[in-house]
Order: sequence, then structure tokens, then C-alpha cells
Amino acid sequence: MAYLALYRQWRPQDFDSLVGQDHIRTTLKNAITAGKIAHAYLFAGPRGTGKTSTAKILAKALNCLHGPTPNPCNHCPHCDRINSGASMDVFEIDAASNRGIDEIRDLRETVKFAPVDGRYKVYIIDEVHMLTTEAFNALLKTLEEPPAHVVFILATTEPHKIPATIHSRCQRYDFRRIGVKEIEGRLAEVAAKNNLNITPDALKLIAVHADGGMRDALSILDQCTALDDGTVTVAHVRQLLGLIGHEGIWRITAALANRDSAAVLLALDELVALGKDVRQLLLELAQHLRSLMLFKAAPDVETIDMYSADRQVLAEQSAKFSHAELVRMLQALQEAANEARWAAEPRITAEMTLLSLCRRVADSDWAALAERVAALEARLLAGAAVTDQGRLNHLPAADGAAVSASRPPTPSVKAAGPLVAPQPAATASPTPAEPAASPGGPPVRSAPGDLREVWAAVLKELVAGGKRSVHACVAQGQLVALNEQQATVQFTANFPKERTEKEDYRTIVENVLAQVVGRPLRLYCILGTAAPTRPREPAAPANGAGEEDHPVLRQAIKMFGGKVIKQENRKEE
Repeated sequence: MAYLALYRQWRPQDFDSLVGQDHIRTTLKNAITAGKIAHAYLFAGPRGTGKTSTAKILAKALNCLHGPTPNPCNHCPHCDRINSGASMDVFEIDAASNRGIDEIRDLRETVKFAPVDGRYKVYIIDEVHMLTTEAFNALLKTLEEPPAHVVFILATTEPHKIPATIHSRCQRYDFRRIGVKEIEGRLAEVAAKNNLNITPDALKLIAVHADGGMRDALSILDQCTALDDGTVTVAHVRQLLGLIGHEGIWRITAALANRDSAAVLLALDELVALGKDVRQLLLELAQHLRSLMLFKAAPDVETIDMYSADRQVLAEQSAKFSHAELVRMLQALQEAANEARWAAEPRITAEMTLLSLCRRVADSDWAALAERVAALEARLLAGAAVTDQGRLNHLPAADGAAVSASRPPTPSVKAAGPLVAPQPAATASPTPAEPAASPGGPPVRSAPGDLREVWAAVLKELVAGGKRSVHACVAQGQLVALNEQQATVQFTANFPKERTEKEDYRTIVENVLAQVVGRPLRLYCILGTAAPTRPREPAAPANGAGEEDHPVLRQAIKMFGGKVIKQENRKEE
């Protein structure tokens, strides 16, 4: 006779042998006892948790010769045929292979026939989420109102893919992952009955890596039976599963705690040379760091399943990390493990991640860095205040007398009247008091005539550059002072001043000023109590001739277009 795998030999045969699903066992037994048998059930849960086994137990409970009974005998002809898969009334359908509408139509045709031997015809549809939408729609009416002798049992690992119309027609039972202690106890029972010598630590390691599935645990145990060494130890299980081992993980963790990049790279190289999988290394390191995080948070709780059971190692290594460090390291390792799945060279991903963890910034370093940044910000603010005050002190006398809202603002400076620029010297030749030329640019302009020329050139450049909205705002001010570092513009209204001080307008005006003057300047806007002193415009001829030559009129025509319409002067009555 062919060898039968352990998970098939030790498949639960009644509700009492069902491990880890007490809530489902109790509910189904009570329903059978009370005669409240539903026409459709939906069993949902992870792989290897007993969905198909429970469906077969329910089928035996309904068709047992002594039933319906919550405790099938497993000895009558009906139970024997169901156990061997030869029953004519229990149909196991693989929805992954029979997922089309034609298969469901054939099922609907056979549903109406009465059972051959038992009381009920039981249809067990495994992986039911694989059915197509059309197949689900074809099953709806039959699933809602089947004949009285038919029971549907739908099993799936992905219940979210099942339409809501199917959900509403079934009683849903959610199978949970089986706990480590429950799996460990079941493995010990199986090992004892199969005369397999295995250490308790090895059983626990198998239970941990089964990930809540009894079938996976029994499969791993089945592999261990092939060893000829007599007693199965933790080392044998690690070898079979391809695990890294605690020693290698502890070594890497210690190197990460000391931020020793060389030790981390050497440990990684040795493990790769031994044929260990890089992604498995990242996952086991993440599990160990999770154990450190949990132990650091709750050192007295022993019921939480941890990858590292040596509490002394957990206590020593968890003291070397802060909680925030462990969280950041876990996030980095999870991302690296996901990336290593698809990377062309996973080792490079692991090396980059481990080196970045070695060079991480500790919480104490973050606190020290925050203090340094705060101190630097305070020094910069103090230096900026001193520098701006010095610039205000070096402004011409006319500036200091009329500043009311300069940038940066100074509360002690108030507007005192119109700004009056210094008058030019009477002689045409330059005097020693005249400002010297700045390096790489024209001489400093401070006379009213020069200021007007510079300002007119700036306004002209704004119009020529297509910055008409900027020109319309800036033209309401007047350049009143100019030195080596800054240009001061006075406004009589607050809105154009504040708009010009905005970053976008300020940058445009400063660029144009630098282009006109020949050196970079900083723009300062002030608010005056009166209009700045402007040159007196020449009087228009009495006969009205030459009005088109007025500079303001020319500028308006240039900006807005149009033509001049003269108006007759009225004589006063």
C-alpha cells in the first residue's frame, strides 16, 4: 500500500478531534442536536485550519446510520464510504477546475435527484471564490431554495471575493489560525503515536513556522520522520526548513546594536556562503527585532509567541535599543524583504539595508541635533536683527526720517514727513564727497535726478518685459534712496507697498534693479505720510499744444493704447 502522508492519516474524523476551532465545533453540534440544519454553509479561513475536514465531518453527521448525530460513529457503511471518498451522496467539487457556467448547470440538473444511500446529498465546493461571475449567478437560485435533501458547503480562503448575494444565502463560519500551543500539543500526540523521538524545542519551532496551519505543521513533521539520527532536534528542523538559526541572527543584532558595519557584512557573507536565503535572513531578523520590541514593551508577559524564546538574550539585546529605533528598523527590514522578493540581486538589497541600520541616528542623537538646530536658528535670528539694524543706521538722513513700515519692521521708526533727497553739487566736475564707483558697476546714484532716471529705467524695463501688473503696482511708488546694498522705494498707500513686498513682485523688481544699476540690490519698501517730492512738470502751452508730449500721458498711451481727445476749456461764469 502506498505511503499516506501524516496530514491525511491524522485528518480529524469527528468534531471532538477538531483542533483550535471550538466555536465552530460547539455551534454545529448544537445545531445538529436541535435539528436546525441549514441548507448552505460558508466556511472561510486560512489554509490548513480544517475547513474541508469540518465539511466532511458534517456530511458524516448528517448521513450516519445513527444520525443525524453530532458524533458520527465512523464505522457504519455510510461513514466508511464518506471517509474513503466513495459515497454517492457526498460530492467534492474543486471550483478552481470547475469554475464555469456549464459545470454549475450540470450541478443544478443533478440536485433534484434524491440521495442514493443517505439522508442528504452534500455538495462540498472547495475554493469557491474561483467561480466566475456567471457561475455564481447561475448558482444563486439553487443555493437559495434547494431541495430539502440537499446541503451546500462552500469553502474558501478568500471570502472577500465572494459576491454578497452568495453571502446572504449561507451561514458563515470563520475558521481562525490555530495557536502555537494547540499545534504543539497535536504534534506531540502524533509523534508519540508514530514512535518519533523529537525534542520539545523542535516541536515548538515547527509550530511557530506552521503559521497557524495544522496541515503545514504535520507536513514539516512528516519530513522529520525521514531522518535516521534517532532524535529530531532543533538543528534538524532548521536544516529542513532552511532557517538561519538563532546564533546568526543574534550575531547580526549585536553588530547592529554596536553599529559595527564590518561585523554585519562579515556575518552576512558567512551566512550567504552557507547557502542561506537572503530574504529568509531579513524575515528572521525582523522576527527577532519584533521579539525585542515586545519584550521591551511587556517583559513580564510570557503568553505572547516570540521568535526568540531565550529571555536572557531578549533582556540583554533589548536594552541596547530604544522602542523608536526598533520600530524604524522593523519598517526598514519589512520594506527590504518585499524588495528582495523581486530584486535581481537580493544580497545588494540586504547589504544596503543593514548598512543603513548601522548608520542610523539614535534618539539621543536626534535630541542633540534638535538642540543644535534650535541654537543655530536663534543665532541666525539675532545676527539678522543686528544686520538689518546696521543697514537702517547707514541709510541717508532722508530715509531715517520717513521710515514708518520698513522691512524688517522697526517699531521705534515713525514717518515724519516727505522724503527729500540731497541736492546735487553746483559744480559739474565730481568732487571728493561724491560716492565712488562700486566694483563692477556704475557709481552710486543718490541725487534726485539720478534716482528719477534709475526709477524711470526700471519702470520701462518692467513694461518692456511684459510685467504690466507689476508695473501698475510699483509705479505707485518712488525711488527715494539708493546705496551700495539696497534701494528704498516709498509708497503713499499701504496696498501697493505690501504687494510689492511679496516674494514674487520683490524678486522681479530686484532683478530689474540689478539689470539697470549693474549690481545686486535689496529692495526696501516704506510708507510715507505725503507723496514723495517729484520734479515739477513743465506747464502746458496755453493753446493746448503739446499735451500729447506729457510723460504721464505718453506712459498711459503706451500701457493701454488709445488716442487723446481734447476738451474745450470752459470760461467761468
